[in-house]
Amino acid sequence: MKNIVGLVLEVLSITVPIFVVILIGFFLRRKKIIGDTAVSGLNRLAYNVGLPALIIISIIKYNLSEIFNFRIIVTIYSAYFAFLLVIMAVASFIKAPRKTKGALMVSSYRCNMAFIGFPIIISAYGNLALAKASLIVVFLTPINIITSVLIFKLFNRGEERIKVKKLIVDLLLDPLILSAAAGILISSIGINIPAPVNSVLDILSSMSIGIALLAIGASFRFFHIKSNIRALAFVSLAKLIIMPAIALFFAMVVFKLAPVDRNIIVVQFSMPLAVIAYVMAKQYHSDYDMVSSSLIITTILSSVTISGWLLLLKLF
Repeated sequence: MKNIVGLVLEVLSITVPIFVVILIGFFLRRKKIIGDTAVSGLNRLAYNVGLPALIIISIIKYNLSEIFNFRIIVTIYSAYFAFLLVIMAVASFIKAPRKTKGALMVSSYRCNMAFIGFPIIISAYGNLALAKASLIVVFLTPINIITSVLIFKLFNRGEERIKVKKLIVDLLLDPLILSAAAGILISSIGINIPAPVNSVLDILSSMSIGIALLAIGASFRFFHIKSNIRALAFVSLAKLIIMPAIALFFAMVVFKLAPVDRNIIVVQFSMPLAVIAYVMAKQYHSDYDMVSSSLIITTILSSVTISGWLLLLKLF
């Protein structure tokens, strides 16, 4: 009994600070200390500057052989597409407007692996795990962007044509992908980063997590939730329970990964909806109110479910 209590307290010491900072972001917005322009700016700052610095500095600490595992990549792709097929099959039976159905599908699988996942991973498993988690995000980012664009377009009755050239350019210039490529190159060649450059990366990376979490809380809007209760229940169950369960199955049963690699994947797949999904929903004229509601509810509920997954993984 004491051991279980100790594990629960250990898990809560990991998750509670993360969600307290998100809550602070919400209250800063309520008190109008952070406005609409500031929220957008914080998100861009975290995604374009802070997180890339964090990815680079986490990767270059290790040799590539220490952090790259082909079986991890196979596992995440297998779990991702298996879950996507399940969601597409279930969504075909849901009676809802096409735009809402597309928004619901994207909300079910887009995970906030960077803004929330990274601080959880580093607190629970350390720097090496963070480097591995960074590669997971990088390998999933192109697939996430492509599938989201296709789904939004498919369920928008062809209102806009897909601009393939722009999509490819966006993928190639994505800050997370570029930073990972830079980190992998530096790690592979064995370049020694000058101390001042390393200090700059440290400063930028240390600010990224706090900024990202505050921006998430400040993004919350509650006025659309009541009209989407049933859909939000489906999204929350799919994203926070079924998706990580499928990841656990592939990591533990199918590919039999080492416990730490298994844990990293499951925790990353248990994250709530990513803020970028809301941005894309607005860009592609989808039901962005549905995505906004999903962002809020899955983030709030994940404060419990992520703790549950961390506890379960510690017991295995």
